[in-house]
Amino acid sequence: MDYETKPTNRKELRLYARLFRSIAKVRQDEPMNPVVLLDKLPDLEGFEDVHYEVVNNKEFPSNVPAQCIQSDYGYIIQIKNSVFKGAAENNTGGYRMHIMHEIMHAFADKLGFKPIYSRTVTKGTPCYCRLEWIVKALAGEVMMPYEATQNMSVEQIMDTYGVSEEAAKIRKTY
Repeated sequence: MDYETKPTNRKELRLYARLFRSIAKVRQDEPMNPVVLLDKLPDLEGFEDVHYEVVNNKEFPSNVPAQCIQSDYGYIIQIKNSVFKGAAENNTGGYRMHIMHEIMHAFADKLGFKPIYSRTVTKGTPCYCRLEWIVKALAGEVMMPYEATQNMSVEQIMDTYGVSEEAAKIRKTY
């Protein structure tokens, strides 16, 4: 489900990505491993209430790789076992991005990107007002820092930052 939220732009998202990398104590050009990051989240300033759990595949709908659930106590990132295993053991770029995407849901919420009146998006809602677009773009900015990847080829981005070919190609378009 996608919701309308406050608008943003790519320039702001790049600043937020830099902020997140700073909070995570990762250099601005350094590859970031979302699997390793999961264990560090509760120790990071402002992320003490973000935790994760690996869930049996049968407990998730087949088309849901992971999800971020908000409660009165914080955020729980639930990750399908096969996705976690693929990211941790095989370094699968798409699975790594799914995990970062869910981490960014918690971060975006903390930045104030919350659903407006719980309205779902309509056909005419611009992408820069769509929560899922914002979180996806933010995950890409965190995983593949703009300044560091500007002059890289798709293959170099994939090799350096551990992302899928699709993600690296998207990076090259903006």
